[in-house]
Parts: sequence; structure tokens; C-alpha cells
Amino acid sequence: MVKASTPKAPAAFSRRLDVAASRNERALLELVLRHGTVGRAELARETDLTIQSVSRLVDGLAERGLLRFGDRISTRGNPSGGYGVELAPDGAFTIGVSIMTDAVSVVLMNFRGDALETCYEPRLDMRADGVLTRVAALAEGMIGRHVSDRARLLGAGVAVTGYFLEDGRRINPPPPLDDFALIDLRALLSQRLGLPVILENDAGAAAVAESFLGVGRRHDSFAYLHFAAGVGGGMVVDGRLMRGARGNAGEVAGVLPLDMFDDRPTMALLLQMVRDAGGKVGSISELIADFDLSTPGVSAWCDRVREPLDMIVSALGAVADPKVIVLGGRMPRALAEHLIPRIKPFAASRRGAPRPLPPVIPAELSGEPTALGAAVLPLKAHFFG
Repeated sequence: MVKASTPKAPAAFSRRLDVAASRNERALLELVLRHGTVGRAELARETDLTIQSVSRLVDGLAERGLLRFGDRISTRGNPSGGYGVELAPDGAFTIGVSIMTDAVSVVLMNFRGDALETCYEPRLDMRADGVLTRVAALAEGMIGRHVSDRARLLGAGVAVTGYFLEDGRRINPPPPLDDFALIDLRALLSQRLGLPVILENDAGAAAVAESFLGVGRRHDSFAYLHFAAGVGGGMVVDGRLMRGARGNAGEVAGVLPLDMFDDRPTMALLLQMVRDAGGKVGSISELIADFDLSTPGVSAWCDRVREPLDMIVSALGAVADPKVIVLGGRMPRALAEHLIPRIKPFAASRRGAPRPLPPVIPAELSGEPTALGAAVLPLKAHFFG
């Protein structure tokens, strides 16, 4: 059986900050993240801990710089209440990196999940040396501008387009990323960035971002479809990314027969069809930046990928039965909203009642979610979930 899991932090993370949270501390931090500001009594009710235990845990987390005290909270029968607690923004910092087929994205994130600075750079040359030199320079610049205490820098999450091989340290990416293929990426990235690294594929990282910062605030279990140069996915169960035995759980394109390979609902296919219709578009990044539903080729793409999408959504609904299915990745929100009413999953009726299927909704995070999710990975490995 495939199990949901939180990626384990490399040993180097544990030597920094000395703040790895216990199970009860993680439960409290999750609740504070969800509520924003919350009182100790509410934390006790939602965790089934005693108020004394909550107070001890809260005080300890505050002493370590992870929580801070906010405004006074009034409660029924106790108008003066007590001071609420909230996450301390400067409790920890992480770097998130996304390496795509035609771009890189870097983000610096604080302990609340706020993106303090982001940089998205389209690139024609995706050879490893140039990419990693640029990523390291961007990350170092962000750290210098925003992180006064480098001891609170946890490390980096890095997401790369492709699927994991057996050892979970090597990724098999598309041809534009040949330099990143079949090597110990985590070791290489850690060396070049000068930070401990957690490695994930792009779809898994984007699903983590949506879980931590978007749809996951309301739905703790969902399926995430990631549209980029290829199409992939991630499964979030009880707030945790389901990674599978090799890190490839959620590879939804695998449900399509080989004769449908060229009809997969990818941004690469959309780019090709827009070009075939006369569009002068240089890359997926350019297509997304100036996206318009009326662009010649977009309507034909929607017609062509409808059947594969029907199959993918039907398979996810039948096998995983998530609360919702989220269309995300690099797909523009306008395109997701246009596609959703056209998806017709297989739902044969029995006794007049069709099999219930999860609703399909657009992702809530805009922009490039994969770097955000990569930045969340160290936070989840240490403190949340």
C-alpha cells in the first residue's frame, strides 16, 4: 500500500537551529498556521491537550523564536481573555528553487509561509552549470537582503521536472534538462547552494504549496494535476504528500494508453498548437505570460485534450476518491476555469444514482507554485504535519 509521508530532513537540517518540533509541537504549529492568531484555550480544545500542557509547549516554542504573542483574545465568560499566539515570521527561513525546462524560479520564504522575495527567469540555455550558478547567486542575494541571522536559515527545497529513479536521489527529466539527468542531484545541489537540500519533483512540490498555502487550508486531502511541459500530479492525504515507494505517486499521465501520448494535456502541446496556428511564441514561459483564451490554437487544444482529461479525472476519482481535484501547475487560471465545465468523468448510474465524484477546481496559488512548494519542504520536514 502506498503511504502518505512527510519528506525526511537530511541530517544537516537537524544540526541547524536545534528546533525540530515534537509531535505535539507540530500539532500546535499547524493550528496556529491555520488560524493566524489563536488562544491557548482554543489550542487545548482542538488538540485534546490540557491547558497546562499547551501553555508549556507554547512558552517553549516562543522561547525558541517560533511563536510570538499577539493581541489579547476575549472569550465567553472571560472578556479579558489571554494573549493569542501566532507564528513568528523570522522564526526560520527557507529557499525554494524550481528548475523547469525553460525557466528557473527562486523564492525566499519565512516561517509563516510568506514569500519575501521571488525571482522567475525564463532561460533558453538550461545547462546545469549556468543554471546552478545563477540560482546560487539569486539565493545568496535574497538571503543577504532579508535574513539577518543565518542560523535561522534551514536550507533549501529544490524541485526539478521529471520522475524519480529507484534511489530517490536521481531524477529522469525531459530532454531540455539532460544535464540534470541520472545523477545524484541532492548532493550536487547542496554543494552548489551551500545549503542542505530536500529534493522533490515539480508536481509534488506544487501540491505541497497548494496544501500549505492554498486549497489545503480547507481540504486536507486532494488530488493535484500539474500542467507544465508534461503533465503530472500529486496526492495530498491528511495534509501530507503521498510520495509512494519511489517518490512518483501521482504520475497521472501513466493512466493514458501509449497511443494517446501525443494528446496529453501539456503546456508543451498547447505551445505547439498555438505555433501551428500562426502564433509567434518562443516558449511556455512566453505563452503563459501573455495568455489569452482567444489565441488561435487554444480552442483546438481544449478539444484535443478533453478525452485524456476525462480519463485522468475519472481514474483519480475512482482510485483515490479525493475531496477535490485541483488543476494547477503552470496552467493559467483562465484556462483551468475554461476547461473544468468541459471535463466529463465516467459516472455510470446504478439504481438511478451516479457514482459520486470529486469536484474539479482551479488551483488557488497563482504564478509559479513549484518554487513555493520547494520552500515549504524544509518547513514541513521540521515543524509542520
